[in-house]
Amino acid sequence: MKRRAMLCLLPCVLAGGHAQTTQSLSAALNLKVMHGGAIVQGRVTVPKSDDLVGVWSSIGRGRLMKCAPRCEVVTSMPVQGSLLLGSDTGYRVVLGGQLAPGQKISLVLRLRGGLILNVTAPVVR
Repeated sequence: MKRRAMLCLLPCVLAGGHAQTTQSLSAALNLKVMHGGAIVQGRVTVPKSDDLVGVWSSIGRGRLMKCAPRCEVVTSMPVQGSLLLGSDTGYRVVLGGQLAPGQKISLVLRLRGGLILNVTAPVVR
């Protein structure tokens, strides 16, 4: 009888752990207008170490860049708990296109582990 009770509780325990994991996935981002496009600024937080492998928006795919000391396009960015993005950080995401301050752009961030995060980012100067 105890084994049957344990088997019945197992899905509840697993679902509870999954809910905790997805709750700690978040991003607070905005887009800073630059020449011919915008740079993503803010922080991406993930529940465990992972890699950011792509960023897409309604205006196109973002370029993932590592800037140390020169900027170069990379295929992924390591995220160990959180990743700080911006013009003065080691990692940048750049979007091309015409953007206006006050506009809101939907971003889709994809992680190597299969997690996908949808974020609405305002455009700022």
